Amino acid sequence: MTIEELKKTIKNLRKVCSKKNDTPKELLDGQFRGEFPQDERLMCYMKCIMIATKAMKNDVILWDFFVKNARMILLEEYIPRVESVVETCKKEATSTEGCEVAWQFGKCIYENDKELYLAP
Repeated sequence: MTIEELKKTIKNLRKVCSKKNDTPKELLDGQFRGEFPQDERLMCYMKCIMIATKAMKNDVILWDFFVKNARMILLEEYIPRVESVVETCKKEATSTEGCEVAWQFGKCIYENDKELYLAP
């Protein structure tokens, strides 16, 4: 599966998670321009996406999940990039608060390899 195909499979989560967290469209669209303000609504939106995709549990990012999942569903060419960004972002996403750590991780992915940023 390509990154674009994977993005399409989780596209419906945008509506669910933005409604749950009252996240305005401007904040959601800003992600794709590299805008990640420390706004609770955006941060908790990102947490919602991660929980829905089983990438987070009990406010903890499941780091191994990303690499295992990538190996199962993505084309081989993406795997080294996923492994690299996960290793980098493990060091940057250190908050113990769920919304904040999800935001740190998403921001880190975008800053290091924006093609791998999957949030809808």
